[in-house]
Amino acid sequence: MLRKIFFTLLFVSAAAAAAAQPLKVEWGVMAGINVPDYTTNMASTDIKNKLGWQAGIVTSLKFGWVSLDPQIFYVRQGLRIKPEGSDEIDLKSNSVDVPVLVAFRPIRFLRIFAGPVFTVVNSCKEKSEGDRYDFGRVRPTLSYSVGAGVTVLKHLTVDLRYNGQFKAKSEVVLPDGRQLDKLRTYNVALNVGYLF
Repeated sequence: MLRKIFFTLLFVSAAAAAAAQPLKVEWGVMAGINVPDYTTNMASTDIKNKLGWQAGIVTSLKFGWVSLDPQIFYVRQGLRIKPEGSDEIDLKSNSVDVPVLVAFRPIRFLRIFAGPVFTVVNSCKEKSEGDRYDFGRVRPTLSYSVGAGVTVLKHLTVDLRYNGQFKAKSEVVLPDGRQLDKLRTYNVALNVGYLF
């Protein structure tokens, strides 16, 4: 009961503070690296994760110490899957992610944010003897992001975020026809951006 009252008061105070402040719009670009962690509950399948990167456009609609931050990111990740008794499969995952984050700014240079991430385009290609073949989707269509960012030198921003998924994918089929059971992907991303 106390928790509900606390969060209700926090939400009402944030809404009141936002309504009392004029709208300020920021926009810019952001890029960084991500450390993915693809896992499956299949004990006989070995997965090696490779360093990835992302780049995109960020916006921020500020109302006092609260803001709504819709973003668009191109995300590139890689992994190698080696099922028991098969050759290793080298995969490259490309996606367009749209995080819609709510950020709290308790002090001017600090942002603490969380929100859903919608993956609108998601393709994965298998590399085999110099050629790339379509593999399917390995990323979830809906995931989440939480993190914090700091602003330095007025316009330069640095943020660290954790991207996770709500539900494991169970329909990922390997090129030999076998199905990966409960494929999950998480990543930690470090981004640097410039906001106007």
